[in-house]
Amino acid sequence: MLTREDNEILTRVGPGTPMGELMRRYWVPVVLSGELEAGGRTKRVRILGEDMVAFRTAGGEAGLLGEYCSHRRVSLYFGRVEKDGLRCCYHGWKYGLDGRCLEMPNESPETDFKHAVRHPAYPCRERGGIVWAFMGDPAHITEVPDFEWLGLPDNQRFISKYYQDSNYFQALEGGIDSSHISFLHAPLDTADQASLENIEKAGFGVDTAVGTSDRSPRFEVVDTDYGVMIGARRNAEGERYYWRITQFIMPFYTMPPPQDEDPILHSHAWVPADDGHLINWTITWHPTRPLKEEELMSLNTGFSAHITKYGPPANGPYGDVRPAATRAADYGMDWEAHRTRMFCGIPGFGMQDRAMTESQGAIFDRTLERLGTSDTAIIQVRKCLIDSAKLLRQEQAHPPGLDPKLHHVRAASVRLPKDAVWVEAVKDRVHIAS
Repeated sequence: MLTREDNEILTRVGPGTPMGELMRRYWVPVVLSGELEAGGRTKRVRILGEDMVAFRTAGGEAGLLGEYCSHRRVSLYFGRVEKDGLRCCYHGWKYGLDGRCLEMPNESPETDFKHAVRHPAYPCRERGGIVWAFMGDPAHITEVPDFEWLGLPDNQRFISKYYQDSNYFQALEGGIDSSHISFLHAPLDTADQASLENIEKAGFGVDTAVGTSDRSPRFEVVDTDYGVMIGARRNAEGERYYWRITQFIMPFYTMPPPQDEDPILHSHAWVPADDGHLINWTITWHPTRPLKEEELMSLNTGFSAHITKYGPPANGPYGDVRPAATRAADYGMDWEAHRTRMFCGIPGFGMQDRAMTESQGAIFDRTLERLGTSDTAIIQVRKCLIDSAKLLRQEQAHPPGLDPKLHHVRAASVRLPKDAVWVEAVKDRVHIAS
């Protein structure tokens, strides 16, 4: 369990907090590039506790400004998108992409007041079909991430996102916890072929792990220059172990293992919206070919980790990506399946994970938990984040994982002889050429 102080450090992400300042050293995904039309409407977003509007100027550049006008604090969501910026529709103040006030048409020209105003604004770059923002001190700006999937053609990757009602780390913990898949995502009977086939279609290598019938994996963790590499070992046939290698990459990325030798890979970004909400990004990609139509259909079935069925648009940040299945409706729970076939009758991996982490509340009290050896990875990743935040606040160390070359990693699933040293044996699988 954590102390109350460390739980606060881990979970609070607003401006001025230790974790908030740490995360502002990294580029953050904001929206998909295709969501912003040149000269079109704005989108409300909330990231790290800050309300903002994203837009694309008529000139084609993506922008991110604080939502509330510096003049009288009305919402710029209703602003007019122009060639070089965004104009407030209340009194006509116009802001450039860098936050400079370009025009104050309701002020006398001789006042020259516009030069005294600098509106909150964050630099944006586009890569991999995503608009990224750097929300920290410009003196510390770095390069955008260089994950494998970002450099691929659009038809080789599938990206989804949804707004979730829990602290970011509750969701991230599920992304590095290989022990829960033998329960939450599993059939009651591992000989139930129909259920195993549905699990296989969902990907993420879960069916093989479930099929080993070893429900208590042994965890080993290795600190890396970019975060933590996690090995979860299960007994397999013969004198072998089945290893699931998961990556945690600073500050909020995870890569779950693929299905054995399957080259289709997956990743998550657990982006904090504020202390009690996150934007859950899921990315699936193939490194060498376009995703097939049947693969895309499988990702959209509702069985996978991708949640793509949304409710009616809501008036708020990321209001267009609120899942249709709600807590009030038990997330679509199939109670008959729950009783007879599945350990959890909620349909879909992503929805099952979401239900569990939202059930903990907005931020759960980690002083009350009781951790075991199966929580080794969670303990180590918490330590990585908390220590990094503390050291940065004390100006004793730079945050890890800022170098884009460190992002050239993958997750893996592999059977190894019992006497093999897993870290050495998977080296060629988890590190990719720069």
